[in-house]
Amino acid sequence: MTSKYAQAELDRTADTVASRNPFKKYQFITVSLLLVIGIINYVDRSALSIANTSIQRDMAITPSQMGILLSAFSLAYAFSQLPLGVIIDRLGSKLSLGAALLGWSVAQTASGLINSFSAFIGLRIALGIGEAPMFPSAAKALAEWFEAEKRGTPTGIVLSSTCIGPCIAPPLLTLLMINWGWRGMFIATGVFGIVIALCWFAFYKSKERYLAELPAEERERLLASQTQQQANVAPKPSLKSQLSAWAELFRHKSTWGAVLGFMGVIYMLWLHLTWLPGYFEREHGLGLYQTAWVVSLAYVFGALGTIVAGRLCDRLVKKGGTVLGSRKRVVVSALLAAAAFTVPLAFDSGIVLSLALLCCALFSINMASSTAWMIANTIVDSRQVASFGSIQNFGGYLAGSVAPIVTGFSIQQSGSFASAFLISAVVAAVAAMAYLLLLKQPISSDK
Repeated sequence: MTSKYAQAELDRTADTVASRNPFKKYQFITVSLLLVIGIINYVDRSALSIANTSIQRDMAITPSQMGILLSAFSLAYAFSQLPLGVIIDRLGSKLSLGAALLGWSVAQTASGLINSFSAFIGLRIALGIGEAPMFPSAAKALAEWFEAEKRGTPTGIVLSSTCIGPCIAPPLLTLLMINWGWRGMFIATGVFGIVIALCWFAFYKSKERYLAELPAEERERLLASQTQQQANVAPKPSLKSQLSAWAELFRHKSTWGAVLGFMGVIYMLWLHLTWLPGYFEREHGLGLYQTAWVVSLAYVFGALGTIVAGRLCDRLVKKGGTVLGSRKRVVVSALLAAAAFTVPLAFDSGIVLSLALLCCALFSINMASSTAWMIANTIVDSRQVASFGSIQNFGGYLAGSVAPIVTGFSIQQSGSFASAFLISAVVAAVAAMAYLLLLKQPISSDK
């Protein structure tokens, strides 16, 4: 009797929750799928760096050629950012993200089947173009399914994929490579992405589509229960006005401060993402499996950095700082700390000290990365966040595409990572100065 009564109470509670939030099922599906797709996004882009040494050996690729190969992705990713906002707004998240995931997964699968350097470059370009819509599409889907004041938690869950992916990629991809070789690793991850793309098409539904499929009476009841904020949605601007507002952002020095600063952030992030496994193998003689776990540990600290950044920014605001000022303070400090932890890596040090320094550097640079996206949400009106974010991301990944090339050539010329680390430290310091000197005030009042 007691168990039946308890079950009845649970059922009534569930019914009450569902009636208060009839969209809960699809909100859960949306966040879960976006988290998985985000992790796949970072695992797939990490595959080449994990297999760096094996591919160089099997395909007779030099370090400088590997640098070009590693940069092909980020260059394509960067230039794909600029038109994405308008395209995604026109097509919707279901079609744009589903097609993107399917396309990049096919490119990932094909990477395990080719034998020429030029074909590999073409597939890396395809991967970069395919992965570019991921986070703009995710932002649109979350904005559609969650009210503005309830968007923070689901957004944080989805964006955690940017650290979870690089963290699990080394041991997961290394395990696949040990058992099936680097070609089998590419094929396995690509096929998994294709399966998830089919799941996205099958299970994801836009809120507009969900409402359209309801009986008229139920649809009217749900629409009437929406908040006033949701009811007063501004009409979609014309393509011409969108492009005009987007171009206007380039007239403000704060835009350039954010772009130049983010270039330094992504330069350091992309250097670590593409060359960190090779560093431990080449400089410290670690095997594949040892390298995988060491790199994963470094990315755990990176994930902690993203969490600390948010809490620190909120605390500074509570203590009386301005929203933009608190973010500027954190991003500048984090970049300078990343540079400070990177410089000692240029000198001979043992594996323990090197790992400690890299963990601290990744903690700091991920703090800067997370704060940079907080700046994007602070510096412009909410209607222009996507436009500003695409410009910032374009600049960042333009610099990110240079990092592997510079690193590859410096290794080939010097025989070590010393000069590459010193260059990245200088880039981080210059980026901090860009934020400090150019990022002065919100763009709406910037002169």
